[in-house]
Amino acid sequence: MRLTGCWLLVALTISGPVSAEASGPGAQKDAVAVTDTEAIAQFEAAIAKYMALRQRLRNEISGPVPNSTGTELNRASDSLAAAIQRARAGAREGNIFIVPVTVMVKRRVEDVIRRDHLEPILANIDDEAPTVKTPSVHLRFPLASQMATMPPSLLAALPQLPKELEYRIIGNYLVLRDVDAALILDYIPAAVPRKP
Repeated sequence: MRLTGCWLLVALTISGPVSAEASGPGAQKDAVAVTDTEAIAQFEAAIAKYMALRQRLRNEISGPVPNSTGTELNRASDSLAAAIQRARAGAREGNIFIVPVTVMVKRRVEDVIRRDHLEPILANIDDEAPTVKTPSVHLRFPLASQMATMPPSLLAALPQLPKELEYRIIGNYLVLRDVDAALILDYIPAAVPRKP
């Protein structure tokens, strides 16, 4: 049995490294940095595409004007949300948070939680029981609804967003939300480890 193990080790050595990460500690650091860089670039491209669509839709519908009433603001939000839902009718989980982005975000979130000991903060972040426990793409989630805000150190670990978008937490989901439309655009399940 010992001889077989040795031959397996020789075979793996001759065949070369399985991935760049197996080339040594320095290579692993570079591979992770490149992976993060590529993932962020992919995320930023998806956000830019969404924002271009959003701007086009904004130009096609009537929006709020200075000194709008609450009713007018709600009507403008409803119109924007409906236009986005029509334009992104085929949108599904993972359209913006593609796999490389999801992997990067989950790792960064776990690193920050561990480094900053955020478990107690995350466990007690909700003031009341959430009305929705499972997000879905294009679910309307008004500001008044219960959604946990992001601790600043956790927010700093995530790719930056334009002011029209925000990250929020629902249970252990990380949610990407259009602020004005009160609309969930995408989400990552099991992204924020939280103990009740």
